[in-house]
Amino acid sequence: MSFRRHAARRLSPETRETLERAARSPVARIAALTLGMFLFGYFLAATWLFPAAEDPTDVELIEVPDFEGTSVGDAGERLDDLGLEGTTLARVHHPGRPEGSVVAQSPLPGQLARPGDTVRLTLSAGPETRVIPELAGLAGSEAARLLRGLGFEVELVTQPDAASRAGVLETRPPAGTRLSPPASIELVVGQGAAIVDVPDLKGRHVDDVAEVLETGSLQLGAIRYQVDAPEAPGRVVSQSPAPGSALRGGGFVSIVVAGTPPDSMAADITDRPTDAPPPPTDTIPDGQER
Repeated sequence: MSFRRHAARRLSPETRETLERAARSPVARIAALTLGMFLFGYFLAATWLFPAAEDPTDVELIEVPDFEGTSVGDAGERLDDLGLEGTTLARVHHPGRPEGSVVAQSPLPGQLARPGDTVRLTLSAGPETRVIPELAGLAGSEAARLLRGLGFEVELVTQPDAASRAGVLETRPPAGTRLSPPASIELVVGQGAAIVDVPDLKGRHVDDVAEVLETGSLQLGAIRYQVDAPEAPGRVVSQSPAPGSALRGGGFVSIVVAGTPPDSMAADITDRPTDAPPPPTDTIPDGQER
């Protein structure tokens, strides 16, 4: 026996009759029709107009490969095959990667991405290059310091020829060449003449000075006369550079002589300073390497 029939038997005849009349009334029928239409409209809206969102966990994720070292063209083809997008983030100098190859990426290799996601690539701009500067005439130690500051390795090559000038003679490769650090550069440095000590000439006669200087590989430079000097005429009163100074061989020493030049030697001696280069360029200050 159904629940409905069982419940109907328990109702009184009057209650049963009242319920049956209510079910047959127009209001009850309209309410039932309205409820049915509402349920039907809700079904259509839920099914067609507002379907449930796709579950993101149902998307098949893609493992991002390692692109480092590959060319940007090859990386782009692999991304297309995987359904991913690629974009260039930046270009940086790299000593070990050729220009246009991948040096970094985001996401990292092994991470997961959704189809259509973008992989950002950093490309190599090739090794950084620098120009060898003009160093001729500089001291070897100073030139080597400048080259090392640019990132180059320096090999000093000494030129022992005394006839060559002191300081940097050339670089190999030559100045103006563009290289990638840490390339090695040969720095050819001339030793020039040997360094000698300037003798003490004070009190010597002017006629003996040239011979004394030649013995020490030096030359007589400017000669000046001091009329009111207390020393005997023809004797050296002072000199430049001072006695004991370090001077490169072939350098000039100027002197001041007491008295006046003899008439027969005036032209020769007084004109000598114009032919001699200034001695300070060959003077080696105390504390510098010889």
